[in-house]
Formats: sequence, structure tokens, C-alpha cells
Amino acid sequence: MQFLSESHGCCGWNGEMAERIRAFDWTLTELGRIDTWSNSLRSTVQLLLASPVPLVILWGRPGYMIYNDAYSVFAGGLHPYLLGSPVELGWPEVAEFNRRVLDTCLAGGTLSYHNKELELLRDGKPEAVFMDLYYSPVAGDDGVPAGVMAVVVETRKTAEESLLKFTRNLEQRVADEVEARLAAEEQLRQSQKLEAIGGLTGGVAHDFNNLLQVIAGNLHLLARHERDNPNVQRRVSAAIAAVERGATLSAQLLAFARRQPLSPAVYNPRHIFEGLGELLQRALGETIHIDMQLPDDPWCIHVDRNQLENALLNLAINARDALHGEGTIVISGANVVLDRAFCAGKGISAGDYVRLSVADTGEGMDPATLKQAFEPFFTTKADGHGTGLGLSMVFGFVKQSGGHIDMTSRVGQGTQVQMYFPRTERPQTRELPTRGAQHSGGHETILVVEDNEEVRSAAVEFLQQSGYQVLTAANGDCAMQMLLEGVAVDLIFTDVVMPGLIKSSDLASWAKIQTPPVAVLFTSGHTRDIISRNHQLSPDTHLLSKPYGPDALMAMIRNVLGD
Repeated sequence: MQFLSESHGCCGWNGEMAERIRAFDWTLTELGRIDTWSNSLRSTVQLLLASPVPLVILWGRPGYMIYNDAYSVFAGGLHPYLLGSPVELGWPEVAEFNRRVLDTCLAGGTLSYHNKELELLRDGKPEAVFMDLYYSPVAGDDGVPAGVMAVVVETRKTAEESLLKFTRNLEQRVADEVEARLAAEEQLRQSQKLEAIGGLTGGVAHDFNNLLQVIAGNLHLLARHERDNPNVQRRVSAAIAAVERGATLSAQLLAFARRQPLSPAVYNPRHIFEGLGELLQRALGETIHIDMQLPDDPWCIHVDRNQLENALLNLAINARDALHGEGTIVISGANVVLDRAFCAGKGISAGDYVRLSVADTGEGMDPATLKQAFEPFFTTKADGHGTGLGLSMVFGFVKQSGGHIDMTSRVGQGTQVQMYFPRTERPQTRELPTRGAQHSGGHETILVVEDNEEVRSAAVEFLQQSGYQVLTAANGDCAMQMLLEGVAVDLIFTDVVMPGLIKSSDLASWAKIQTPPVAVLFTSGHTRDIISRNHQLSPDTHLLSKPYGPDALMAMIRNVLGD
């Protein structure tokens, strides 16, 4: 019968450590296979496992450790790695002490200590541990000491020391608890606010952007029909600009609510910064000096590059305004390691992060203003000079990207905004070169799937004017029926949110398994996470956000078709 295969009513012989001892590969040690162990070692192991007191055997000259369930609790984070380990390797911080124990007991001696203080690294950090320790030799089958039995009982310091320590820590514990409670309550309030705004924005965004698409589509068609009428062109341009402002407002609200569709990829911040300096300089003006600082080897991050660039641009514009259009803005990056204390209550985990900062020496903000800075529609600018959604959008983007954002400010000294993005070990995304060709149209057959008749008719006219053959379907059910009946198309241009049993994602799944696969271009005012996961699009998902114009539509179609 295999050793320790039966409990015979003893709980310890069928506990966790009994199972671990049976499963351990003892051929890695001088003890050899468990079925070749001496009778003395077997009996001692059974005695040890049956004890409710923390016991450990140190067997042989190396002191291979075999211990019971009670000792596994004492070992803390070192369990189960101590099993089978020589004691001097298992507890290197007290290796000299344990060598004396082995030398003494293997020579036939015994040792005992009362309230012995040893500094141990049970959970990765030094701690003073007070113990009653009793060491006795264990005889082998030949009667000669072959190992050491150690009784380890962790004790406390004297009552006065314990009381003093408790008194010293009580105030700090209470303060930490209060701070943690307040942080949790604030985080809950912020989360509830986000959910409320997100639900409201998500519910409105789809219909609102569809309305904007109807307006924009007809304005673009009117501009094409009246090319030679300057009055029409002027008024159409003004109306389209208003449509774009409405679309921007909707997008900013979705960003704050963390519901904007993102297309993240792996980037080295240095590559992003290289192309950003010229853009910022043009946007901020010649009287602003931009000081860009990055480490030589910044870690990679997984972000939507366009949204990150927009966030940095928003922060830089705010900094310029705080400087009244003249001064220096420092945009910097750093590799940082955040600990648990820093991350507590912030919704992020401890680990490696890339910190991107935008700092100015402008007029700064008082504490009351700073507290409201990320609130949607809050602004200190004059009427007509800001929507109050710039910082809100940055806040939502950073949070949606799995990061954290901090802002510090002092009146008369300036403001610093710090964005923390988790480090990624994945390889950098290979960026395809952008094409500068004109997107004049094509000859392919496109199936337009759109439940809104006004949006559908405008899209059809755009495509037909550009030379495409166009088929239409009012919903996913009709589109799938056409495709299953054998209608051949080169691309499916489909709205995301539609009534019916067949969803836009079902059309995409069908298109993907065809030979060859059929290209799919989605369009939507708000995807409601139907084609994304946590509002993050996969690299092979193409989305044209509403409202869009004919140029954007043609460019996306040529891109998806692979021209």
C-alpha cells in the first residue's frame, strides 16, 4: 500500500500537506522516491502530520524540509515552496542559525528557545517574528541521528509592547479607514454619475447622429447640385460646420461616459511624440514654446492613437489659455512603477505604467475649481469660448483605456495634468503607410443596409454618383435573405443598430466565412457595443461614424476594399 494513501481516521494523514508530500518529486533530493523511505522517516512524517502544533522535519545533512498543515500557515507566502527545500535555502535570512541547529541535533544535542526573535521574509518583506522553538534529534533505522524535529510556536511580545504598538497604530488605522471609505464613496458617486450620463448619452447619441446624418447628407447633395451658386455654397458650408459641431458635442459626451468606440493598438510614445510637435505648434501659435521630454526607452502602451493625440492637444490648448497665449508648455513622459498605496481607490492595479504629463506655469486654479475641473460642461472660460467638455473627454478616454488621470494646480503657479497608461509587453503595431491618392469612386457592387430611409437614400445617391452599383436593404433580415438567395456583392455597408432578428454583427460573421470573404464597413452614431468589446474595436473592424460626408465615405470604402 502506498505511503499516506489511507487516513485511518486521522485528519492530518489526509490533509493538504499529506497530499503535497505524496505528490512531490522526492527524486530531486537525496531522500529518493517516497516508497524507498526508511521506516524511521515514515513514522516521523506520520507523527508530524497528525500534530495540531506547527512541526517541521529537517532531514539529512542538508535539512530537507517536510512539514505539517499548521506549519504551512506559519510559513505564509513561502508555502508550499519550502517543501523539499534545504532549510538554509528555504530560510536564507536565518541560514546561519539553522546550520547551528542541524550541527547540534545531528550530533545528538537538543535546543530550545523562549520568545526567540528572528527577522523572517515570509511574505517578501522583513518582519520581526517571536517564537518558542524546540529542536530534537530524530533517529534513523540504524539508531543514529538522521534528522531534526522542530516545534515552532509563534508568540507575541509582552503585553506592554503589544499594547504600545496597538496604541501607536490605532490612530493611523482609523485615519486610513476613513480615507479609504471617503475614496470609495467618491468613486461610487463618480461611477453612478458616469453610468447616468452614459445611459442618457448612449440612448440619445444614435438617434441624434442619425438626424445629423440626414441633414449632412442632404446638405452635401445640395452643394453638389448647386456647384455654381455661391450663396448656396456659403450657406451649406455654414450648416455643415454646425452639423460637425453637433457631432463633436455628441462624441465628447460619449468619451466622458467611456462609450466612444476606440481602435487601440500598441505604440511607443516616442513615435507618437515625433509626429505631434508640428501639429501642436500650429494649433498653439508661435508665442508658445513647447518643451517635449521623453526617456530614451519609453515602455509601450495600448491606446487609440488618434484619441491620445486629441487628449494631448486638448490639454495643451487649456495650458495655452492659462498662459494667456505666451509662455512654455512642458509635455513629458516617464516610465513609472505604481504601488498599491498609490493605486488605492483609483480603479487601477499596481504595476508598470507610462505617465504622460502636460504642465504650464499659468494662472492655476483654486481647490474648489480644481475639484470640478473634470465635470462635464464645467468651464471657467467666457461664454462661447468652450463647451466644458475638453477635460471631461480626456478623463473618459484615459479611464476607458484602463488608466488613471491626476491634476494638480495652485493659483499663480500653474497646472499639471498626468495621465497614466498601463505598460504592455505586446509587440508594437506595424503602421501601414497612408495613401495620398484621390478617392474618386469605383465600379464595385455595394449592399447598403440601413433602417432609416432618409439616411439610406442619401448614402445610395453618394455611391451612385461615384460610379458604384448599389443594392439596398431596410434591415438585417432583408439583407441576409438577399445574400442567401445568391446576390453577389463586393462590400456590405451596414448600420450597426437596426431592428429585426439579424444583427449587423451577424451579417459580418456571414461575410467573413465566404470565399473570398466579403468586405464589411459599419456605420453608426453609437454602436452600443454591438460590434465591439468594452467599446474597443478589433483591428479588422471598420467603422465610419455618423454623421459623415461623401469624401469620408469614399475614402473608407476604398480603404476597406483594399485599394
